[in-house]
Amino acid sequence: MMPQTPQLSDAEPAPRAETLRPLITAAEMFPALERLVLGATDEVLLSFRIFDARTLLRSDEAQALGLKTWADLIAHVAARDVSIRFLLADFDPVFAADLHRAAWASAGQFASRLTDHPKAEIICALHDCAPAPLWEWAFALPIRKRLADLRQRPHETLTPMQLQALQGNYHLRPVTLHQKFAVIDRRDAIIGGIDVDERRWDDDDHDQRPEDTWHDVSMEVTGPVVHDLRRHFSDCWSRARGHCGTAFSAQTTDVPDAPGTGATHGPRLLRTLSTRGTGAARFSPVTEDRDHEVAHLDAFARAKDTIYIETQFLRHYPLAQALADRAAQVPDLQLILVIPTEPERVIFGRDNGMTARHAQALQLRCLRLLRRAYGDRLAIVSPAQPRPAPEGTPMPVKGSGIIYLHSKVTLVDDTIGIVGSANLNGRSLLWDTEASVIFDDAQVITGLRDRLAEKWLGDTHHDNTRAATWLHSAEKASQQPPDNRRAMILPYPEGRNRRFARYVPVLPAAMF
Repeated sequence: MMPQTPQLSDAEPAPRAETLRPLITAAEMFPALERLVLGATDEVLLSFRIFDARTLLRSDEAQALGLKTWADLIAHVAARDVSIRFLLADFDPVFAADLHRAAWASAGQFASRLTDHPKAEIICALHDCAPAPLWEWAFALPIRKRLADLRQRPHETLTPMQLQALQGNYHLRPVTLHQKFAVIDRRDAIIGGIDVDERRWDDDDHDQRPEDTWHDVSMEVTGPVVHDLRRHFSDCWSRARGHCGTAFSAQTTDVPDAPGTGATHGPRLLRTLSTRGTGAARFSPVTEDRDHEVAHLDAFARAKDTIYIETQFLRHYPLAQALADRAAQVPDLQLILVIPTEPERVIFGRDNGMTARHAQALQLRCLRLLRRAYGDRLAIVSPAQPRPAPEGTPMPVKGSGIIYLHSKVTLVDDTIGIVGSANLNGRSLLWDTEASVIFDDAQVITGLRDRLAEKWLGDTHHDNTRAATWLHSAEKASQQPPDNRRAMILPYPEGRNRRFARYVPVLPAAMF
């Protein structure tokens, strides 16, 4: 955790009273973010894995100003002399070539609108972890294949980093900045699991092609935790400026002093932070802050009645073991797990390679442990559209197209809530840069669980804290024609995942 700093400087405005407002899907988060940034009078700090400058604006306020895209909005705010610092994640230019090019393209599009605004700064940042040279030898064959693919592309479409890689100047970059948050005027923030582009746009009805669906959760927050989040941004910004960031603005400057609060109650910041390791054979980074892992282990150890989890991945065996241990200690403890049927890369990317199969094997290992520990006190369900899958839909379930779940939500009883960017896998808990908020407001926790339960179950008349409620709803839906279903969940298709999964012992679990 970050060191405590109990006193705010004279330059810091007094934090607002603590508030927490859940934002479910982009239909709630995108307009809320637009309104906060439009209302900024002093400072906008943005840190996102993906933020496409071409993303359309949805708020009434932005549209009333005649603004159409996020590039328009940022330029509009910069013209008011508001300080803007934009930290975009960069990606391995060879192994994640498309993501890398997209990040540079978006950074360039924002920068082109901000040339007359020196207080608007943009960095596209790699993580500083670069494995020992031994691993570039071990991955020599796939590196050569991907370099060959790059050589086939018009060189004018490649970034400088990709051109350098073709000349032999290349180092693996297996870690990234995965966090998604904004801090406005040192008083307001939005933090969660969703990035900003058209792919993520969806609402609670999910009435579009399955490959366009996207369920996510964020939190709009005020109070002392905003100062800690701002301080975390300052730390990440300094690392990017000093090590692995590419500046797209004419200059980049330090974030003004951003003291933390040392808050020990109320909403608090969780983060995962790692740095480059040393050693002749080292592949992974060195974890500096593992708040997400510690907070989840502590929350599970204190659970008494119900644990509700939405997560894109559940692959971190120590967390599964902690959940299993608590099941043995509390005989009536309920566990409700909402996960996608398969990862997006498998469903829509048609990835059936070794790493995709290994990742699923890691998750199935965790699920086996939980099934043994909880029995009928465990519900594992996956979101699906309550309508027939269109012809050609990839990987339908019981005649329906999937709803892709990307949220990262943990709710334990009415005492602990966590919402942010970290999945329950080794990558999020130990490697990537992540940020979340943990809170203990019983009204917010139960309110969020009720909203999510109403969405998935389509019925508020039963106890949504019991696994049996979720199992019955999912099983009932699976036995009905798709267009007769009220629920938007089905039993997790474990059988087809078992047929797909292949465990590869040589691959580090934390990489997935």
